[in-house]
Amino acid sequence: MSQAVIIDAARTPIARASADKGYYRNVRADDLSAHVIRSLVQRTGIDPAQIEDVRWGCVQQQGEQGFDVARIAAMIAGLPKETAGVTINRNCASSLTAINDAAMSVAAGCEDVQIAGGVEHMEHIPMSKDYNPSPLLFRRHSEAVMHMGLTAEYLAMKYRIPRGKQDEFALRSNVLAAEATDKGDYKDEIIPTWGHDDSGRKDLLTVDQGFRRDTSLEALGSLSPAFQPEGGSVTAGNSSQLSVGSAAALIMSEEKARELGLKPLAKIRAMAVAGVNPEEMGIGPVPAIHKALKRSGLSLDQIECIEINEAFAVQVLSVLKLLGIDEKRVNTRGGAIAIGHPLGATGARLVTTLLHRMLDQGAKLGLATLCVGQGQGVATILESCV
Repeated sequence: MSQAVIIDAARTPIARASADKGYYRNVRADDLSAHVIRSLVQRTGIDPAQIEDVRWGCVQQQGEQGFDVARIAAMIAGLPKETAGVTINRNCASSLTAINDAAMSVAAGCEDVQIAGGVEHMEHIPMSKDYNPSPLLFRRHSEAVMHMGLTAEYLAMKYRIPRGKQDEFALRSNVLAAEATDKGDYKDEIIPTWGHDDSGRKDLLTVDQGFRRDTSLEALGSLSPAFQPEGGSVTAGNSSQLSVGSAAALIMSEEKARELGLKPLAKIRAMAVAGVNPEEMGIGPVPAIHKALKRSGLSLDQIECIEINEAFAVQVLSVLKLLGIDEKRVNTRGGAIAIGHPLGATGARLVTTLLHRMLDQGAKLGLATLCVGQGQGVATILESCV
């Protein structure tokens, strides 16, 4: 089998999903996707004629994100007509699944050079727009399994994660995101992107919008529970933000990279998916990580850099507790609580941040993982080529 490698990965600044203040309130999701694809082609120097497929994660596939936004974005980006496109939905892990699928295609000797990533515009197309589940689903499961906030409250109760600990983790996310921004840790992964600032002025944006420099434990502690008013602990402050953004990676075989004279950043060493009880969907990364580690022949102690999507502080803390991971290894540049969680783009955003963390730290091994709505987990292990 051929070994899949990542040549480069990049993303837009992540914006708030706000009709009044969001960076991308006047930018379409398909145009945002095309911008990332075009920019990735330009910065890697790849001949667009070499790109065989675009695999694109997106959850709400309707409106400007509908009718196979992968193919549409590829055409807007100016890729050749011969470049195909497919849109993938595994909820929060859609774009990590796109990356993993691209790696599997390379390993199987099918389409070789691919761009994999994703997009979500959670202001233009809200997360629950037109959602209509079958009543048959609720013969086995409560309607609450489709409510991510309530599954987070279940984790808080089951794994005994108090409100104070959740707020501390949320504060950490914001502090680390602000520090990383100020130190320029994100500058190599963020593609300058046109949007509009708070005042409505068109601007070339280079910084994530969502992190809160001025938050504190006192401010976070003053927020009311968002999903369970009586006795709840999950709030808007210790949950991920509704966001807009796009991210992508250029993936191909080692052989093709040598042929084209391109130097990979990392190998895709192993990957896994897993299903868990929908009522505690946030715990999905645990079995997925175990499976990926087994397939790679590695132990968790060998993984130097870890990126876990911060759907909720309690969700990450529950995963860390079950795996025995010190949070100092995790999300050292902040996470979705601070940066935001544009559903279809988040998996590729995690991989992008992970790659640049590994490069900056000189780390050999890294892990990106997410929980997934309705009870799933996805994990991907990268091995540095640098």
